[in-house]
Amino acid sequence: METNDEMTLEEAKEKIAYLENLLKDRNQITYKTIFDQDENAVVVFDLESGLFIDCNAKLTSVLGFTKEQLLTLSVIDISPKYQPNGQPSEVLAFQYIEDGFKFGTVKFDWVHLNHLGEEIFCEVQLYNYIQEDGKRFAKGVIQKKDQLLELQKKLDEKEKLLSKVTKTLPAIIYIQDLATDEFLYLNNSIESFLGFEVEPILTYEFLIKHILHPDDLDLINTHAKKMLDEKNTDIYVLDFRVFHKNGNIHWFRVWETNFSFNKDGIPTEVLGVAQDITSTKKIELDLKKQNELSEEIRRISKSGVWEWTTQSNLMFWTPDLYHLLKVNPNQFNPTIQSFIQFFSETSKSIFIEALNKAEKEFSPFDLELEIEGQPNFWVRVQGKSIHSETNKNIIIGSIEDIDDTRKKRIALLENEARFHQVANQTGLIIYDYDIKLDKITWDGAIQSVLGYDIEEFNHLDIEGWLNLIHPDDRMFTKELLADAIGTRSPYHAFYRIRRKDNVYIPIEDRGTFISTDNFNAPRQVGVLENVSAKFEFESKLQSKEERFRNFYNFASEAIIITEGDLIVDANLAFRKLFGYESIQNVTVNEIIADPLWNGIGNKDKSFSLEGIKKNGTLIPIQVNKKEIEEGKFILSFIDLTLINEAESIKVALKEIQEKNNLIINQKYELEKTIDELKLTQSQLIQNEKMASLGQLIAGIAHEINNPMGAIQASSQLILENIKNQILNQDKIIQLLSTIKTEKRELYFQWMVSSFIKRNHLHGSEARRVKKSIRERLENLGCNDSEYIAEEVVDLGVQDCLPMIEQLCHDEDFLEFFNYGMVYIHTTQNLNSILESIQRVSKILYALKNFSHFDKYGEKTMTDLISNIETVLILYNSQIKSGIEVIREYPSSQVFLYCYPDDLIQVWTNLIFNAIQAMSYKGILSVSIKETEVDENRKKWIQVSIEDNGCGIKAEIKDKIFEPFFTTKELGEGSGLGLDIVKRVVLKHEGRIEVESQPGKTIFTILLPIPEDTTH
Repeated sequence: METNDEMTLEEAKEKIAYLENLLKDRNQITYKTIFDQDENAVVVFDLESGLFIDCNAKLTSVLGFTKEQLLTLSVIDISPKYQPNGQPSEVLAFQYIEDGFKFGTVKFDWVHLNHLGEEIFCEVQLYNYIQEDGKRFAKGVIQKKDQLLELQKKLDEKEKLLSKVTKTLPAIIYIQDLATDEFLYLNNSIESFLGFEVEPILTYEFLIKHILHPDDLDLINTHAKKMLDEKNTDIYVLDFRVFHKNGNIHWFRVWETNFSFNKDGIPTEVLGVAQDITSTKKIELDLKKQNELSEEIRRISKSGVWEWTTQSNLMFWTPDLYHLLKVNPNQFNPTIQSFIQFFSETSKSIFIEALNKAEKEFSPFDLELEIEGQPNFWVRVQGKSIHSETNKNIIIGSIEDIDDTRKKRIALLENEARFHQVANQTGLIIYDYDIKLDKITWDGAIQSVLGYDIEEFNHLDIEGWLNLIHPDDRMFTKELLADAIGTRSPYHAFYRIRRKDNVYIPIEDRGTFISTDNFNAPRQVGVLENVSAKFEFESKLQSKEERFRNFYNFASEAIIITEGDLIVDANLAFRKLFGYESIQNVTVNEIIADPLWNGIGNKDKSFSLEGIKKNGTLIPIQVNKKEIEEGKFILSFIDLTLINEAESIKVALKEIQEKNNLIINQKYELEKTIDELKLTQSQLIQNEKMASLGQLIAGIAHEINNPMGAIQASSQLILENIKNQILNQDKIIQLLSTIKTEKRELYFQWMVSSFIKRNHLHGSEARRVKKSIRERLENLGCNDSEYIAEEVVDLGVQDCLPMIEQLCHDEDFLEFFNYGMVYIHTTQNLNSILESIQRVSKILYALKNFSHFDKYGEKTMTDLISNIETVLILYNSQIKSGIEVIREYPSSQVFLYCYPDDLIQVWTNLIFNAIQAMSYKGILSVSIKETEVDENRKKWIQVSIEDNGCGIKAEIKDKIFEPFFTTKELGEGSGLGLDIVKRVVLKHEGRIEVESQPGKTIFTILLPIPEDTTH
């Protein structure tokens, strides 16, 4: 290009503008050419006016308009008013345009109108643009839908063909994603090869865990890495071991190739074909093993080789022959004569004749001869005559120990004879089919099964046999036989065969091939069995199975079948109860909420526990099991939720009734006891014990009447509550069955918690809490907040308010609340009755111990603490109003060999004297301890009774133990109390001591513990 140094700036600008316009024109021409020649129909239109700006030739051919006509039209002009989905074309077009600006591009189906007004179904891909000046326009790429549908149809047909090929091909075909190790495709051949289901699609993790042999994993990983590293489409072959679902090991040969690659050329998918080569691999491995062990087999086998030069009479033995004949090579010189001497007399002549023929006629021989020994054994001797290089006649041969095999062969012949006899007796027909000769030899129960004589049946060839088969079964059976012959696989068929009387019977035919050459099996042997009875039985069994299956699937009771811990089948009721759509890989342990679960086999035939639904919800269930075979069980489940709820209400009512009856009986017994006490009061006053009891009667009667009043009042309230509950029971059970399980469980939890938590408030504190509860419930929208607050605080169950807050929104809450409050009120009345009964029981127990007399006056082993507590309980009415009792007892029981009735008199007098000395107000201390009080280190029990009353005056202290001495008013005491105390203590060889001053008086009783006492 020439340059002009004298070009001005203006000229340069003009030159540049010229060149830019020229380039622009060329670009437009290029774009226009591409636009017009595009195979797809393309249109450009202005979004403001909706008119087409430009279109290519393909669009005019699709719609039939000329380009000039189209440039005067809009999208709406060439569209029907409504699209197939029912929306107006104008509205739907605006929506797609806006989606195009939102997402950049949008693809959708559209119906256009051609120049004749005919509807054309299209697929449109819309691209939206905005120019620099803000003007908006769009480009639409249009394809006729009928072409796409035709292509899709062809694609579907090819996919069906491919699917048919892959499903019927006798090999496992798969495509594996290398990034996730998941199988993108896996045909169903894996089910027939290995017994595993295709769905769910197996992952590589599943392969490692269940299928691949662990010893071959390194080999497989190396193979995969090599394919990944070499990045080509070559076919790679690998042999490895796999596990069948039944646990057997199979050999697989895999042909794999990299199926797809990413943009960097890295393989992303692998296509593979796998076939079972177990039988072939077994032959290879056996052959390899035979080659490796050939020398060892020769060394240890019982055989040997010999050579005899007839002219020189020289003989040679291999070492194996010396070993076989049990002679020492260093001490034995083999000759033909010495060799012959090893055989039995009969075998010698046979062997000599064979040697002569071999020497003279060059006849080879193969003999079974007997060797003399301890014991004798049989050998196979083979030999033939050859000419050596020196023209010497040499006979070479071998000798092999066949004693075991001969015995086995004889036994086999005997077994075969027995087998034929058994076959005849058991109804089996035996056949031997020589494929090359097309000859069948028959034996067995031909007469009994088919009615033919064996001679006439043995004339049948393969065609004759086929002609006896029912016409409907003949072709299928023939194909099965041909397939078995072609693949050298076991033959198994069912068909109907015609007896001699022209009656057809069902037959099961089982055969196998016999040959040393796996690929050239000349013979097939097998048996025919009459299965009429079997078919009849299976028909009945199938009918029973269908009945069972109908019951199983449509039973309202949840039922599963387990194998080990795995659930292998479940009916619809189980899936509904536990929330499972599929039970694949679900175990019994997953549905049982028992941390100590140790397997189905260790449970009783029927047991109850909690089950776990799929969503984690716990439900009470009863389980019934039945073992159908070893390790396999049928389990049925009964949902106890509603049953337990109804039963809990019934049980509560029953318990209330039983407790009410118990209260009435105890009330009767108490009234009876009081009457008896009143009748015997006058008699008890006759002696000191009766006098002491007389002092107690008023207190005891008052002490018993208080709990009796509480029992009577509570019983009346309970009876009234039971009446109301019975009237409302059906309604409340119906309401409970309609609410959700979570709400129902919360409602029962509130009732049970309220039984336990009692916190009665009074006065201003109760009013403050009621106001707080009312405000909280009002804020939650509760309509009966004031009534609920009053009831909750009055019964003292306000600590359970959080549960009420969760329930108060329910429409029927007030009925639930009132029903629950009746239960809570009933429980509190029962607790009041139980407390009253406990108080009365303690009084009766103490009174019983106090009134008990040992007629024979014998010592017994007695709990001293219980002995003293009996008296304290009897004086409880005098003590509780103003006396504090301090007990200082050992941590465990104190047993003493004593007269317990007499000791009760001691504590009665000392305690009552102390109560009177304190004028029924003060502190009473009772202590028990073990001590040593003399030089002989003798052990004693020390009982001290101390009061802070007025004390004993010094001038009368020495007289208090004298009979009839008393400081009490007339009628209050006989003066014998302390005298009795002293005499009882002396009777026990004990001591009594007293210390007294105003405000502190202590009576100390020391009772000895004999050294030879045994408890």
